[in-house]
Amino acid sequence: TDTEGKGDEGRGTKDEANQARMSDDKKEVEAQGEEKAGTLLFTGCTDYSILGKVTAKPAPELPNLPSPTLFKTLRGIKVKSIFGGSAAQHLCLIDGEDRLWSWGNNAKGQLGVGHTTNLAQPCLVKGALEGKKVTGGAAGKAHTVVILSDGSSFSFGTNKYGQLGLGSVKYSITSKKKNQAEELHTEPVKNTVMNCSQVSCGSEFTLWLVGGTGGVLSAGHPEYGQLGHGTDNQYNASESSLKMYFQPQPQPKYIAALASKKVVAIASGNNHSLALDSDGHLHSWGFGGYGRLGHKVQKDEFKPRQIEMFENRLTLPLDSKIACGNMTSFATIKGGQLYIWGKPKATGDTIMYPKPLLEISGWDIRSIACGNGTFAIASETSAITWGTAGDQELGYGPKGKKSSANPAQVLDLEGKLTLEVACGFGNVAFLVDEKEDLSSFEEWEAPEVVTPQPEPAKKRKGGAKAGGKGKKKK
Repeated sequence: TDTEGKGDEGRGTKDEANQARMSDDKKEVEAQGEEKAGTLLFTGCTDYSILGKVTAKPAPELPNLPSPTLFKTLRGIKVKSIFGGSAAQHLCLIDGEDRLWSWGNNAKGQLGVGHTTNLAQPCLVKGALEGKKVTGGAAGKAHTVVILSDGSSFSFGTNKYGQLGLGSVKYSITSKKKNQAEELHTEPVKNTVMNCSQVSCGSEFTLWLVGGTGGVLSAGHPEYGQLGHGTDNQYNASESSLKMYFQPQPQPKYIAALASKKVVAIASGNNHSLALDSDGHLHSWGFGGYGRLGHKVQKDEFKPRQIEMFENRLTLPLDSKIACGNMTSFATIKGGQLYIWGKPKATGDTIMYPKPLLEISGWDIRSIACGNGTFAIASETSAITWGTAGDQELGYGPKGKKSSANPAQVLDLEGKLTLEVACGFGNVAFLVDEKEDLSSFEEWEAPEVVTPQPEPAKKRKGGAKAGGKGKKKK
């Protein structure tokens, strides 16, 4: 099998029976017109205390999991949907009873379980969500926002920049009080948004799509113009010196530049967003570094700007799969071809405007998700991942490569119907159809006791000692 993606010439190489079964399954999904239940598999980090710390080693009881693995705690639990975020260090799932579960980094209460202890396995979120039907959600760096069946929205985690959409922030960012506590909500709190049909989270901001009208609201950190209101809300808070601050926006506010459009889908990366309107046009705004906005220039956009590429012949279908990574953007055109722009690889060229991702040509994409430099796709009866991974989250197995510059199939899931994918910093999650036989997959359970690990030694500043020879530059 060609694990580095599949070109058009490779389309006939799959087992015909497998293709036929995939086709039947796909038709069944479409015919039923309803969410299919599945089983969650995940890869990557389980020790969330070391995420992003390059030299730190995980506790022996909390290893990285390089192959798709089942959670013992979810045995018998049907899963409807999964979500994370490009800046998120946690993941969430919605089960068959419309309940929310979360796991991962919980330093700011972003798991919504009433405390700030990290959780290595899913835990049921109760509190204000108990007895309510959760239909969707999104995860930021340290906050989570969900929507319910009645269109209301709940948030939890840090509200430092008003990203929870509660209408106010407790503390001033310019306060000179030492050791001032950060405003954390460790349990779900109802925010001010109603009639919500979709939500997306950047690192420290949130977007809500309002059903019916197709209006988009934003709240949180205004840097780079990522809230879409034509300003970054930056001001100098000191008369005697230059101290620049960004004024938080805790009250969700309609994005005026999209008022004349009916938006049907939204997506957010760390500091930029996409909105697809009912005319099939795609709009982007926020941080413009590395071409992630698709406007051929590295310039921040303080309000939504239409991407010229997706017009006329390339007008997007209303079910286009759009997604944002930390430095990239994606959209599928009619016929399913995936387009990419931004900086998908740690080294290599910047893609300044949308271009076809040729390694994915011919694949019928069901779901796409972005982590912190990692990407995952559910397509036909394959799960595909790639990117720069630090925690073996691409799922290529204990002997497989840790990172991949090009899309590659997750061989353990080959031939199985993956319904949805989700990414976070250090993890990828796969929602596999409940009809699939997963009896050969390992099951993992979080340990009750974890051995404390020493903090990694801090690097000394400065180079070689005086008189010593440093390394020659090659």
